[in-house]
Amino acid sequence: MPISKTTWFYKAIDSALNAFGERHHITARQHFAPLLGYHGDNASIQLGTALNCTTYNPITPKPISIDQLSVLLDELGSDKKIILDAIAKQCDGVFNFSAQASPAQSESVKDELLMIAAFAGNLSAKFLEYKNNDGCIDELEANELERIAYETRQHLRSFEDMIELQKAKMED
Repeated sequence: MPISKTTWFYKAIDSALNAFGERHHITARQHFAPLLGYHGDNASIQLGTALNCTTYNPITPKPISIDQLSVLLDELGSDKKIILDAIAKQCDGVFNFSAQASPAQSESVKDELLMIAAFAGNLSAKFLEYKNNDGCIDELEANELERIAYETRQHLRSFEDMIELQKAKMED
């Protein structure tokens, strides 16, 4: 089953592939093309066409399939979090590899609350910096603000998990 060419999703896949390639010092598209069923001298170009969400041709679409996504998620290792984070963000959620683990591995509710305050302060400072630079926020600045806001939500979610854990301990 093909996955529709949704820009945010295909950009996340491309970012995950690029991160994997940088981490392993390889050309990711050449590595993944045969795994995803693309063969021949232009296999990496075929994969690039499948991942390019701006060149969608409704007559001959070349989107990736669910099976190919499954292979990617299996092969990407920790870089799959880029794709999973994008899905979670689109659903107004936060992805955590482990519901019990905090991204910063905070040891206490107080530590996590301080992390939330630090991220919220950083978000406010970045917003004011970008707004005061030229009076408007460009795409790169907006992406940075979104990243910080997402990390803040991750810490909020961890804080909520820690509170739930504390409540469960009190009930026992």
